[in-house]
Amino acid sequence: MQFFKKNFPQCIMVRKSPHKHTALTLKNGSGPCSFLEARKCTIYQSRPHYCRQFPFHIYLGTRVQVELDLSCRGIWLDKGEDTTSIALQMLEDSKAAVRRTLQDSKEVYRQFHANCRDAGIDCAPEKLRREVNVRLEHMADPAYLGWMLDQSVEDEEMSFTREPLELVLDEARREQLRQAAMETALESLASEDPMSAPVYCDPHNRWYIFISSNGGLDMYLLKDDGGMERVRAIDPQKVPLLTPEGRGRQLFIDYLRTLNHRDSVLGYAYFLLDDYGYEDEMANVYYGVMSAAALDLLWRASLLAYLKGGELDEEGMREGIIFYDMDRLDAPTIGAFI
Repeated sequence: MQFFKKNFPQCIMVRKSPHKHTALTLKNGSGPCSFLEARKCTIYQSRPHYCRQFPFHIYLGTRVQVELDLSCRGIWLDKGEDTTSIALQMLEDSKAAVRRTLQDSKEVYRQFHANCRDAGIDCAPEKLRREVNVRLEHMADPAYLGWMLDQSVEDEEMSFTREPLELVLDEARREQLRQAAMETALESLASEDPMSAPVYCDPHNRWYIFISSNGGLDMYLLKDDGGMERVRAIDPQKVPLLTPEGRGRQLFIDYLRTLNHRDSVLGYAYFLLDDYGYEDEMANVYYGVMSAAALDLLWRASLLAYLKGGELDEEGMREGIIFYDMDRLDAPTIGAFI
């Protein structure tokens, strides 16, 4: 930050949310970084820590885990350096901060588990993850996700021993599930501040912002100068909830497996349980998080497919993940990112 204070003081700002911190200004207040010209960084050798770290996120809970942001298109090219080697070097370079922050995050987790014990809540993450892992194939079926979501809001602890042998979606149930997925997605796309709105970078490196309000959805093109051009209004009711097909189905399952192993996703479920006052069963909260995330992703991928006239094949599913994953990593959690 000293580099920017000395050379570019006009490009420094203080933000108060989600916590007070210093940041670099954006063009027009909500556009690209002020140092981005012709899609190239003009201060690349002096870029801040966050930019150097992207697309890696170091998450600290009871352990250290490096999570990869799959919204980065470069990740999908299968080129460049080995990500494991980069992550290990990043941890080595951040050793002092990791050690210091890990002590704090472990204490937060210790207090959380103590609260669970006081409330009589079973909180064994290994069991939760194991139950999800063996049912990932089923979770590619929207009908099964709907069953999971329904069960997760019941007062009784959710158990897969009572799962149905067969699920068939009639038209009424299919529409009900589409509405639930749409409402979940629109809630995640709602933002009064364009800078906080989800951004989708398309295959041609164009930046699109989707903002929902009053049950509608607007699509904007974010220009290089920071301006926003309204592209179109979208009626969310016309967006069908598609089912992943072919290799898109396997990609969807693989992504859910990634979420199931991310400590930050578990930390998000813990955050919700704490926010609910420890009155819900941990299993219900975690399975609810996983099924809601899956439906949110399906609707976002379906939205892009609807706009392009495509399906949720491998390409369609990949675009949905690129649109969704950055927001997934931005969700609140009881651990810490550094």
